Amino acid sequence: MTFKSNIKSLALASAAAFALTVGSAVAGDDPYTHNPTPAERAQTQSLNEQAQGQAVSDTDAGPDSQAQYQDQQDQYQAQQQQYQDDRARYEDQKDRYRAQQSLYHAEQAEYYDRSHPYAWWHERYETATLNQFYDVPRGELVGLKVIREDGYTAGRISDVDKNPDGRVHAVRISLRNGDYAWVKARDLRFDPADRIVFTDLSVDDIRALARTS
Repeated sequence: MTFKSNIKSLALASAAAFALTVGSAVAGDDPYTHNPTPAERAQTQSLNEQAQGQAVSDTDAGPDSQAQYQDQQDQYQAQQQQYQDDRARYEDQKDRYRAQQSLYHAEQAEYYDRSHPYAWWHERYETATLNQFYDVPRGELVGLKVIREDGYTAGRISDVDKNPDGRVHAVRISLRNGDYAWVKARDLRFDPADRIVFTDLSVDDIRALARTS
């Protein structure tokens, strides 16, 4: 802004000098030795005052314009930073989602026993009975897998609770995440041929039991 004001001041001052020179030339005087008349001095003073006034005006307007420009720059930088932060959060969330998906698929592959097709599991589930489960000795139950009809392995039996008459009342299933759930015998089936314990409970049902066991 100062450079601009100086240019304007110089231009006005040059105009004043040019006016004096032209005036002198018209009068036939040497412009380098001519003494200015009162009218010429007044004109020069007026031009100088205009130049000074313009310089002051530019100087006063300069800081405001500079401040406005700086505000715009600050807003732009803030918007850019906000965009970068949002982008970083998005990428972080996407990475976490991918990691969770990978973990989920890995768990599914581990939890579902695919050594046999679904039809095999379904057939074994249909042949398993509740009555045979009630009388299975504790030593034969502990360590057996508890599996759903679709081949999903809920966990392994780690303890057995029997009624006074010796019949199985419930079993404690140790889950893969370290929790355990007590499951009633009525929700279990036993296949003595392949020694598989089946359950009718869903995965969510078993997890709900784990929270209250």
